[in-house]
Amino acid sequence: MNIHVTGCHNSCAQHYIGDIGLIGARVALNEEGDTVDGYHLLVGGGFGTDAAIAEELFRDVKAEDAPVLVEKLLKTWLGHRAAGEPFAAFTRRMDAEQLKSLVAAEPAE
Repeated sequence: MNIHVTGCHNSCAQHYIGDIGLIGARVALNEEGDTVDGYHLLVGGGFGTDAAIAEELFRDVKAEDAPVLVEKLLKTWLGHRAAGEPFAAFTRRMDAEQLKSLVAAEPAE
């Protein structure tokens, strides 16, 4: 499992090739322009013989919410994968909306 976290929009930490990629972003709180630190979350990347560019799954996730979201994503994979299915294969076979729904249904602990 490779989780790539970066604040650099030049892809310095190569968030596009991680199983999970988190790229720093400012997340709007209200219409007055107040923002907080956050991320866009991508899934399905890979490198080498499993090369692929990750796709954005969640946009504008507050930094304080990101750890729980990643945990729920991993629990979704563990609960819904085929026997021995790697994370990247799981996220690539799932439709983004279907995966979002499964993650949303996963209880937070």
